[in-house]
Amino acid sequence: MFDWKDEYSCGIKRIDDEHKKLFEIGNSIYELATNKNRVDYFDEILNSIDDLKEYTVYHFEDEEKIMDMYEYPGYREQKKVHDKFIEKIQNVDLEEIDENQQEAVLKLLDFVYNWITNHIIGMDLKIKDYFESLKLNGTVKKKER
Repeated sequence: MFDWKDEYSCGIKRIDDEHKKLFEIGNSIYELATNKNRVDYFDEILNSIDDLKEYTVYHFEDEEKIMDMYEYPGYREQKKVHDKFIEKIQNVDLEEIDENQQEAVLKLLDFVYNWITNHIIGMDLKIKDYFESLKLNGTVKKKER
């Protein structure tokens, strides 16, 4: 389900690697949800969703540090969108997942996959454009700390 495509690459290795890790976590949750040999795997689902939440927070914080360091003009908008996503996955309805594990998890994964891919293509690739413009202008500027 979570297939990495070259078109998602921001050209910033650290961010790309973190995006790939999000895809890996998504795939592991998908494999868990579609395993026909499982009847009840609620605890494993919760652990995997926690992994997704934790890594998403880590990734967003890291990405935001990079944007802030290089004075990326879309930083505030990105931060707002990141915060909304975190709020959404922090408030996943665990009762719904427990009642119908496979359907609820697949619904969540569909949301996460669409959000991540649309976010990368719609917002994160603008970071790539910004960095390329800094390189072209010969002004790779870092904020003074």
